[in-house]
Amino acid sequence: MKITVVGLGYIGLPTAAMLAESGHEVLGYDVDKKVVAGLAAGRVELAERGVRDLARRALQSGRLHPSSMPFPADAFVICVPTPTVDHRPDLRAVEAAFGAVAPLVQDGNLIMLESTVPPGTTLAVAERTFRALGRYLDAIHLAHCPERVLPGKIVDELLWNDRIVGGRRPVDAEMARAVYATFARGEIHVTDLTTAETVKIVENAYRDVNIAFANELAILAEALGIDAWETIRLANCHPRVDILSPGPGVGGHCIPVDPQFLASANPFASELIQTARRVNERMPHVVARIVRSVAPIETGDRKVALLGAAYKPDIDDARETPTLAIEHLLADAGYTLVVYDPLVTQYPGTVTADFDAAARDADVLVIVTDHAEIRELDPQTVAAAVRSRTLVDCRNCVDVDRWNAAGFDVHVIGRGAFRSTALVAAA
Repeated sequence: MKITVVGLGYIGLPTAAMLAESGHEVLGYDVDKKVVAGLAAGRVELAERGVRDLARRALQSGRLHPSSMPFPADAFVICVPTPTVDHRPDLRAVEAAFGAVAPLVQDGNLIMLESTVPPGTTLAVAERTFRALGRYLDAIHLAHCPERVLPGKIVDELLWNDRIVGGRRPVDAEMARAVYATFARGEIHVTDLTTAETVKIVENAYRDVNIAFANELAILAEALGIDAWETIRLANCHPRVDILSPGPGVGGHCIPVDPQFLASANPFASELIQTARRVNERMPHVVARIVRSVAPIETGDRKVALLGAAYKPDIDDARETPTLAIEHLLADAGYTLVVYDPLVTQYPGTVTADFDAAARDADVLVIVTDHAEIRELDPQTVAAAVRSRTLVDCRNCVDVDRWNAAGFDVHVIGRGAFRSTALVAAA
């Protein structure tokens, strides 16, 4: 088939490359001319190695063609961002993508939206767009096929994850299923448009609620003087309990955003989802509170080094990262901030890959992201660089005894009391 993929970001580029590697002739369209020019020159900027290798193979095969304008095709796959503004979905990119391809769509063509959207969006935007052109959808095939991949494992999950394919009509779903079947190894589940839209949002809302429960347990454990991490570990020994881990907040392009789509669809029927969002959005304030307690700004100038700008370990993605919120809170309180990340290059503030510069004369180190480079830091070496040996570990990722031996005062989120060596051995 001839397929046009709209959007060449974290999802669009690997999807386009996967389709090209499966034998389709693929045009990758993006409004960012720098991205298109880079790909045309063989440069793939994404840090994930598997995606880079896949995209380079597709480009070298001659079946993937980057372009700054769309062209006619048999099928159109839309992979554009859907952020939130003031907790409401921002669908302008989706609407623009439909508007860009609609004049090119011929009767019998297929449009597949992969972008995460509120229930009812795919049909509503498609109807609006084609009605403005004096056309109706009956002769066009329309499907919603939400992406379900995890950054860091995108290529494997594109291949092996189950897919959800929702069609406006059964024939539309079947056509979309046939496209994904050319490369997907996981099961492809066929349903209707609105169910497919809702499934993706529900998956991430579930995780958001579970993380909020863990974060609330962390705050409660500190008040009770117990260890939340030990409590969760023991609770998870029960065969029907699976509590996630607490942390400094929730980041990424899905979990902090998608629950808002359900909440906006019906604010009165989504109270638990909205409460979970508020709990997770509060966690950067919890981190800032800990920093203020261990290094009061009133005692003089204080430098805080935030270790990790990515929202999860060992990737370069800083979208919706809690690091930014922590940085703003502490800067507003008067602290001097530096953000270190060995992988992230695109960050709303200033980020450095030079750990020595970040740690030099720091009063507090805060582990926000547990990259391998951060987990493996040598506390004795770090001790020689900092001004005050204070560490706040938001991920429970360091050997506390080892850092204590190097003279560090270690504070772990959710740990109101440290376990003894005897208790650890007994566990």
